[in-house]
Amino acid sequence: MDDVLLCSAAFIERAGDRLDAVAPGLKRVVLSAGGEVDHNDIGRITIAHFSSDLWPQHHIPFFVAALKAEQLRWFHTMSAGVDSPPFRAMMERGVRLSNSSGTSAVPIAHTAMMYLLALSQGLPDALEGQAAKEWRWKRWRELFGRSIAVVGWGPIGQEAARLAEALGMSVTVVRRAARGDEGYPVRPLVDLVDIARDHDVMMLALPLTDDTAGVVDAAVLRAVGPDGLFINVGRGELVDQAALVAALHSGELGGAGLDVTTPEPPTPDDPVWDAPNLILTPHNSGATDGTARRSDDSFFDNLASWLDGERLVSEVSS
Repeated sequence: MDDVLLCSAAFIERAGDRLDAVAPGLKRVVLSAGGEVDHNDIGRITIAHFSSDLWPQHHIPFFVAALKAEQLRWFHTMSAGVDSPPFRAMMERGVRLSNSSGTSAVPIAHTAMMYLLALSQGLPDALEGQAAKEWRWKRWRELFGRSIAVVGWGPIGQEAARLAEALGMSVTVVRRAARGDEGYPVRPLVDLVDIARDHDVMMLALPLTDDTAGVVDAAVLRAVGPDGLFINVGRGELVDQAALVAALHSGELGGAGLDVTTPEPPTPDDPVWDAPNLILTPHNSGATDGTARRSDDSFFDNLASWLDGERLVSEVSS
């Protein structure tokens, strides 16, 4: 059976010539700029490329089409995280899944450093002062010489550790077990409360699994402390969000930067909006032009391998 690719109109516009070069004659089923697809063609789809331009406006019709594609054999996603139900549903029926792991690591790590610099220098309060036309002079604490626990040692954690070290911070890696090639001291994930107590900053860059859901609870946040900072660029479900908001209000936690929440987006009455000394971004830390290019590159590398019958890069195991 000939392969047929499900992709977006925007992807074809920017990469159609490259697609012709890598896979001459590859048939296409295209999700339109308005988020529509010819449902008579869905049964022909064997490959799907979930590109960055589909998020967040058109991800639902794309996933609906992919889930209805009975002949689908391979799905490539621009994201690194594959913890949502549609991915599990496809894998359960035998669809091979590959992701674009690492393509957004640099901007996400940069976002984590933005939180740290902004929080350490009191930027939230300064912006409030500016809006109120108040000159709020305060002394602030340098990041230089402080310690950071990087929880999760994928591409994001590794890049964040490199940047933190460049800022003069001491780095500890937190993962299930050391492998010996980290280049920094390693402590186990089960010791998270003690690790939080021993460090000035905790940064979370873990994938969401059954084992990591809720790994940061009230005890961990209390251990980070009133002078400590907490960063989450992983998944909102990793953290007890109500406990985090309470810790910020009580002063038990010094400050936080979140690119992820539970749910997303928060409802208008969610107390997370009003938590003090919190920087909240809308899960867009990796949404850059560079990430889009790198995720397309990841798909094309895998497409060539798929057509040649070779191993897929970043294939997700069940």
